[in-house]
Amino acid sequence: MVLLFKQFNIMAKSENNEVMFGARGKVGSLVVFKNYHGGTLISKARKKREAPVYSVDQEAAKERFREGVIYAKGAIQDEILSDFYRPYVRPGRSIYNLALADFCKPPQVKSIKTLNYQGSIGDHLAIRALDNFKVVGIAVTVKKPDGSIIETGPAILAPNGADWIYTATVVNEDVGGTIISVKVSDTPGNVTFFEQVITS
Repeated sequence: MVLLFKQFNIMAKSENNEVMFGARGKVGSLVVFKNYHGGTLISKARKKREAPVYSVDQEAAKERFREGVIYAKGAIQDEILSDFYRPYVRPGRSIYNLALADFCKPPQVKSIKTLNYQGSIGDHLAIRALDNFKVVGIAVTVKKPDGSIIETGPAILAPNGADWIYTATVVNEDVGGTIISVKVSDTPGNVTFFEQVITS
């Protein structure tokens, strides 16, 4: 019997051994017999790999990535989405890659400026929200400190392309403690919620 050692896995080759010749299969969880070029190879049995255990967050991330792949494949087939992403295509960046990246990154709210809101009709709230491609809409809800709604409606994109302006349509007699709640959406349908309390 000739013993061979390779990458720390013990392997033996049986030659002219009437007892071992032609043996095949696994013996317990220790060794495996294989027929190879007229001889019998004996190797250490591989341990069965256990299925990986993922946390709740990891499972959620895997599911979101799968949804992103579905969206990206659909974007290739969708004329409107393809036209939207096409101007961003560069070497190494396809419509598929861009759509997947867009799906995986929701929009961000950078700030809500309340200096021009004093509770009067016509006052303004300025919301700065950014996305790696495009913010498509912002819904604003103005609430009293107890959570009851004073007014709600869409904000309008400002000429600078970064700020969204909401114009008040209802009188708010007590601005202190007012909650400004915004819901920001992007092209793939990601939604980001953000709230800010007016402290003065």
